[in-house]
Amino acid sequence: MTRRGDRVPRPADPDKWDLFAADNPAGEGWDSLCRSHPSAARAAFDAIQRDPRHRNQRQHPLKGSLGTRSIGGRPLPQWQYEATGGGRIWYCIDDDRHRIWITHAGAAHPKVTE
Repeated sequence: MTRRGDRVPRPADPDKWDLFAADNPAGEGWDSLCRSHPSAARAAFDAIQRDPRHRNQRQHPLKGSLGTRSIGGRPLPQWQYEATGGGRIWYCIDDDRHRIWITHAGAAHPKVTE
């Protein structure tokens, strides 16, 4: 319930996807990316929310063992959005719940890819 002085939440848009942190490190990474690169984080959020399967130079599915990830016991396709020159957002697309699960976010390349 929104009370006096609370930030008023944006109403849900049925044509857009809801984004959630898959775990605490993903949420902390997202917060850090938003602090260090707010414009890039906002652009990434908008692009992913609008069309999580859009393919271009910044947004594409991950390959190999990184191409799927288990969320809630279900394997989901994992994608990447290049937010900055080094910053990456990894996310899984949950069609059943119409949700995007952020699995990694940060201002640097994920160490697993180095």
